[in-house]
Amino acid sequence: MEAADQEPDLAVLLTALARFRRRITLDGQPSDRTLAKAAGVSPTTVGAWLRGARFPQQIDPLIRIVDAVREHARRTTHAWAGEPAGLWDKRCWRDAHIAEARRRAGETSRAVRAADARTVLESGRPGTPLDQVTDPFVLEVHRPITVDGATVGVLPSYVRRVHDERLGQVVDRVLGGTSAMAVLVAGSSAGKTRACWEALGPLRAAGGWRLWHPFDPTRREAALQELDRVGPRTVLWLNETQEYVGEGGERVAAKLRALLTDRARAPVLVLGTLWRKHHADLTRSSGSQVAQLLDDVVIEVPEEFTGAALEAMRRAAQADARLAEAVEHAVDGKINQYLAGGPELLKRLETAEPAAKAVIWAAMDLRRLGHGTTIPLALLKTAAPAYLTDTEWDAAGEDWLEQALAYTAEPCKGARGPLTRVRPGRGRGPAATVVDPDGEPVYRLADYLDQHGRVTRADQIPPVGLWTAAAAHAHPTDLGVLGDAAWARGLYREGAQLHKQAVSRGNVPAAGALVRRLHELDPTDRRPARWAVAHACLDDPFHVGNLLDSLHRAGAHDQIAMLLARYPVSGVSLDRPADLGALLDGLHKVGAHEQFTALAERAAAHAPLDPLGVGVLLDSLRKAGAHDQIAALLARDPAAHIPLGTHYSALSLLRLLPSLRRAGAHDQFTALAQRAAAHTALDDAPLSVGRLLMDSLHAAEAHAQIAAVLARHPASHLPLDNRHSALTVARLLNSLHEVGAHTQIAALLAHDPAGRVPLDDTADLRALLDSLRKAGAHEQFTALAQRAAAHAPLDDPNAVGLLLMTLDVAEARSHVATLLARDPAGRVLLDDPCGVGALLVGLYFSKARDQIAALLARDPAANTTLNPGVPDEPRLLMFGLSLVRAHDQITALAERLLAAGLFEAFMQIDGHKERFRFGREPDGSAADRWGWEDLE
Repeated sequence: MEAADQEPDLAVLLTALARFRRRITLDGQPSDRTLAKAAGVSPTTVGAWLRGARFPQQIDPLIRIVDAVREHARRTTHAWAGEPAGLWDKRCWRDAHIAEARRRAGETSRAVRAADARTVLESGRPGTPLDQVTDPFVLEVHRPITVDGATVGVLPSYVRRVHDERLGQVVDRVLGGTSAMAVLVAGSSAGKTRACWEALGPLRAAGGWRLWHPFDPTRREAALQELDRVGPRTVLWLNETQEYVGEGGERVAAKLRALLTDRARAPVLVLGTLWRKHHADLTRSSGSQVAQLLDDVVIEVPEEFTGAALEAMRRAAQADARLAEAVEHAVDGKINQYLAGGPELLKRLETAEPAAKAVIWAAMDLRRLGHGTTIPLALLKTAAPAYLTDTEWDAAGEDWLEQALAYTAEPCKGARGPLTRVRPGRGRGPAATVVDPDGEPVYRLADYLDQHGRVTRADQIPPVGLWTAAAAHAHPTDLGVLGDAAWARGLYREGAQLHKQAVSRGNVPAAGALVRRLHELDPTDRRPARWAVAHACLDDPFHVGNLLDSLHRAGAHDQIAMLLARYPVSGVSLDRPADLGALLDGLHKVGAHEQFTALAERAAAHAPLDPLGVGVLLDSLRKAGAHDQIAALLARDPAAHIPLGTHYSALSLLRLLPSLRRAGAHDQFTALAQRAAAHTALDDAPLSVGRLLMDSLHAAEAHAQIAAVLARHPASHLPLDNRHSALTVARLLNSLHEVGAHTQIAALLAHDPAGRVPLDDTADLRALLDSLRKAGAHEQFTALAQRAAAHAPLDDPNAVGLLLMTLDVAEARSHVATLLARDPAGRVLLDDPCGVGALLVGLYFSKARDQIAALLARDPAANTTLNPGVPDEPRLLMFGLSLVRAHDQITALAERLLAAGLFEAFMQIDGHKERFRFGREPDGSAADRWGWEDLE
């Protein structure tokens, strides 16, 4: 029998594992009791298995023992050479277990063994067979309204629209064997989740697919625990994607990117949904893992039914009374919102008794401040009275809460009520998912009211009673987020109290914030640093690194020593090399040379070789001058571990190449650059081709690799008919201009991008115009300028402002006049303060006085949307208003900054910084001096 055909031998693996275990010396080898606890069996059973005296009837407990031994070994600098190649390979153990089971049963048929291996492997994958997923409501599709107590089918008839066609194309790619991701973006109840549900049809028909909806114990924790086990033909259901990759979700994003690029686990389909605001928040930092994950996977879902789609809906309504009522009564074509009970929910809020309204308002404020989707009963009970007047509270009966919750739970025409208890049910999982850590029931606010509250209550600071209630009853994860929200509104004392409570309950990110912020208030007080180090749960290397940085900035040297004593780096897991970079940076800053060296050596020798992690590690080691560790890491040839040919692998490539260059790894840079030049997918990742040329190859003067990319004629691969064609052409044109590829530029321009790119994104058009101007393509510039000035959308104020400035710089006066004649000031949306500021600047330099007056008449200071925690956005608006001398609007905008969570921007105004040094009170007055002793 050929070696490749030999079955793995379970006895050999068990002997090797037992021998390896004996060689671990740090703190003693893991005992039978330790391994038994990890596996969920008795210590006697562990010993019998490792001696070969008893055959394990189940493989999963044995694999947990393997994992426990490996984890213990990671705490040493122990060399792992000389062991069987499959010692740490779970699939090898599973195959060996099956082979041994069949040998014992006397069944040696190779076909039977292979079938059993597939069965066992399938059973270890997360998810449920797709043909068993029959309840759309378990996957959070909105329950529809009922009409006269009767429904037709489980869900109303479905009318396909353009976004369904785009989603169908993604599904077709997956059925063809390629992993893909699609994230549907729209407001609440617009039909995002329903569209994802409908898209599962072809996968059901194909057979063999699974669906995994990670949500227990929390969405993010579930994803982190099991993402590495996702196998081929799996739909990963990430409804409310912000819950997975929102603040602190870089690790989930990194794992998703790794999954999408892993050909061994393809095909996988990742389906997600986001509100528009969440998408804007997540993609604000273009270099983050999350932004790169979401790059080019978004599918916009229209809020309204119009045109042919509306006519199709009217035809469908003839057979479904629910659709008929929605078509008749929905405002502005918002039929899906009506079906989900949106208008009825608003009516229920408006007509609520004071106590019920107070409970809903409290839930609205908690959600918009960053609290998770499930809110503990104790938190609602304690916070709601703060929303009642003394007269209303006196009039409330002893059973006010029961009556209020009964009112909020009552269905709205069959759809879920305003605020309802999350109950266990079929497919929902264990009861732990529907109670808080203290065993209290939890409640969920209707999505429609959640979105409504973020708009209508955006300029209100919640009463102090809500912050007090949150400090006592919010989940540890939510405590930190709410502390940030309080601090962003100038409520420094309340924010510090929330952070202190968060640290005491295991939230390590809050420890760094507590130390940093209280040091700014009183640099001489070491009590916050001592308390944070003594109470922080040090289980995350990324946040420990940040805490070290905060302590270093505060000059808390004794507390740094205390932390290092509590946190021996020999026990740090190496699973997340990107997080190790933050810890290494922190160790280097505080001068912990021995700990830095020990961790750097382990990481260089054993950390996984994912591109992001290697890039971060190389940068951290380079900054610390750790040349030996850089050499050890490079000796493992990380450049060879990047699979090429997909959009996500191209993004990984762009992260690693610059790090290799900065680390002086010229051979590996050259080898990877050569592979990239030859194999980067020009069709699937056209935006990345330009970045590859300019950001990586040109910066390193990699002339041969640049020539190799150009020899593949990237210009001929550019699509000129999709939504982002203009931006794609702009980026590639910039890159070609940068490297002096004049022949390629001519070939690109010969395709007439100026006359062919769609005009549906003004920002992309502005970028292309700027690129054409820099490249000296005057005819193309003039042609596109004429089209853009006459027909580009005018809803995006930032894009319109930049377009005006681009045309003005090019002295395209006639096109400026054409654009201004279309009244952009009266047509732009006012939801982006930065954009409105850019438009004011563009109008100012275009000397468009009438348009400036028209824009100011719309009162942008009062009507623009202010995003909490993004202080830079209103600054450009302030600048624009100052240019046009709109002083009254500047004053009005400053007053709004407080409630919007933009206290930092408010503090930049003359005289405010010293007056509000210790923050403010909920009534707006400056807070008196306070300190650590004032916190509970």
